Amino acid sequence: MMRSFPLLLIALLFTACATNPVSKHSEFVLMSEKDELALGRKAAEEVSKNMPLLPAEDPLTRYVDRVGQTVAAVSDRPNLIYRFRIVDDATINAFALPGGHIYIHRGLLNHMNSEAELAAVLGHEIGHVTARHAVQQYTRMQGYRIGAMVTSIFVPVPYEAMQLSDLLAAAIISGYGREAELQADELSLKYIARAGYDPHATIGILETLKRLDDLEARERSDAGEKVEQYHGAFSSHPETEKRIREAVAKAASLQRTQGRIGHETMLRKLVGYPYGDSPEQGAVVGQRFLHPKLRFQLRFPDGWVIDNRSEALEARLRKQKVFFRLTLRELDKKQTARALLAELIGHRRHTPITSGMQSGFQTAHSTVRTSMPHVSQAAADVHIFLKGDRAYLLAMWEPRKQYPEHRADFAAIAASFRSYDPARDGDVPRIALHRWQAGDSWQALARASGMVLGRFTAEKLAALNGMSVAQHPAPGTLIKIVR
Repeated sequence: MMRSFPLLLIALLFTACATNPVSKHSEFVLMSEKDELALGRKAAEEVSKNMPLLPAEDPLTRYVDRVGQTVAAVSDRPNLIYRFRIVDDATINAFALPGGHIYIHRGLLNHMNSEAELAAVLGHEIGHVTARHAVQQYTRMQGYRIGAMVTSIFVPVPYEAMQLSDLLAAAIISGYGREAELQADELSLKYIARAGYDPHATIGILETLKRLDDLEARERSDAGEKVEQYHGAFSSHPETEKRIREAVAKAASLQRTQGRIGHETMLRKLVGYPYGDSPEQGAVVGQRFLHPKLRFQLRFPDGWVIDNRSEALEARLRKQKVFFRLTLRELDKKQTARALLAELIGHRRHTPITSGMQSGFQTAHSTVRTSMPHVSQAAADVHIFLKGDRAYLLAMWEPRKQYPEHRADFAAIAASFRSYDPARDGDVPRIALHRWQAGDSWQALARASGMVLGRFTAEKLAALNGMSVAQHPAPGTLIKIVR
C-alpha cells in the first residue's frame, strides 16, 4: 500500500489538469466543472439555512440580479447560470460560491452610490467564479490533506486535522488569497467596461471600504477597545490602499467612454430598507435599542457604546471597564422570574432577590459578586425580564471598588426596559433621500436626525454617500440620509 500511494499522486497529476477559463492555461485542479457546480449547489443550500436572505422576489434582489446578469453575460464563463442574492444584515461584505452563486450583504449595498459601483462589486465576485478560485482553493486544501496522509505513514496525525471542509467554507466566504483578490479586481474592471459601466466606479467603492475600515477602528478606539490590525489565517484581502492604487492604474489604462454610472437609480432602489440590522435582528437608534420582532426596547445613558451582536446585545461605558450584556433564554417549563434568577446565581453570595412587574414583564433583580468578562473581581447587577416563554437576562458589571460610581446608570438601563410599540416608539433606521442644499453639512443633517446613528452620525452619513465629513456634494445632488 505504501508503495502504490505515490503512483496515485502521479495518476492525479496526469488526469486532474484543466484549462482555466480566464487564463486559458492548463492548471492542476482536483475538481471537474461538474463537481464544482455540485459543490456550489450544496454550499448555497447551507447558506440559505444559516444566513438571513431577502426573498428572490424582493425588488432590491431583482435589481441586484439584473445588474449581475448584465455583467455575467460578458464574463469569461457566460454559459453558467448565475444566481445573485442579498444577505439581510448590516455586514459590509460580498462573497461568491463555486458555480455562480453570488451574495452581497445589505450593509454593503447601502453604501453603494451608483449602479456602476454595484456592477464593480458583483464583477469582482463573478471574477472569482470565472477564474475558478474556489476550485483552486479546494485543490490547495486537498493537497494539504494528501500531504498529511503521506506524513501520517511515518508520523501519526489526528484524523480531525484532515477534516478541512469547514475551513474551506470559511476561506471561500472570507477571501481566496491576495493574488486571487487582485485578479478579481482586474477582471471586474474588464467585465464592467464590457457591460457598458464606468470602470472608474471601482475606485469609489474601494475608497468607501477604506473609509469604513478607518471609521470602525476610530469607533472601537473611542469606546476604549484595543484596535489591532488583523493578521489571522484569513487576512487574505489585499490592503485596501494597495487595491485602490492598482484600480486607479488599471482604470487609467482603459479607454474612458460614456459608461453608465446610475447614481440616482442606485439610491432610489435603497429607499425604505434598513440602514443597519433588520427588525428581525433589532437595531440601535441613537442611545436606544429596539427589537420590533421580539417587541421590547431599552435605553442607555449618554456615554454608553452599544453593539448589537448576533449572540447578544452588548454595551460598555466609553473608555471604562463598565459593561452590559443582554441575552435571551427560551424556557422549556413555566417558572417565575424570581425562581429563574435564583437558579442562575446558585450558591453565590448576593443581596436578596427582589421581584415585581414592569411594562407587562415579570422582573427579578440581585447583585452578585463574581468573575465576569474583562473583570475578574466584579460586582454585577443581574436582572430577569420574563414574559411567556421568553426570559431576557440583563447583566451589568464593573470592578467591585467602582460599583457605587455607576449604580445609577445600571438602575436607569434596567428601568428603561419595556415593551415595544411601533406607533409610539418608532421604526428601525431606514434609508431615505435628500437633495443637498447650499449651507447643508453632514453635522447639521446628523443633528436633524436626532443623532440616529450615535456619536459618529455625521461621519457615517458622509461615508454612506462615499465621502468624508470634509467633503460636500454639489447643491442639488441627491444623497442618502437615515431616518
